[in-house]
Amino acid sequence: PSRAVGSLPPVGPRPYRVVVKGRLSDRLGRGFDGVTLERSPGRTVLNGRGDRAQLEALLERLSDLNIELVSVDAER
Repeated sequence: PSRAVGSLPPVGPRPYRVVVKGRLSDRLGRGFDGVTLERSPGRTVLNGRGDRAQLEALLERLSDLNIELVSVDAER
């Protein structure tokens, strides 16, 4: 039997990976709860786990800080 969309189970947190231009400092990185930083020359990878709203909030915060996005990969 088919289920109504409203009866589907909620989608839980999903892993995501955000790559930004430049090397973010540890101090700045601590401001992003639940995110780990991986640094390489000229860029920083932010790895985290959250729902869509949490990812959008992170992206908005990066934008507010004028941090340039290179890529965003969110598992579906």
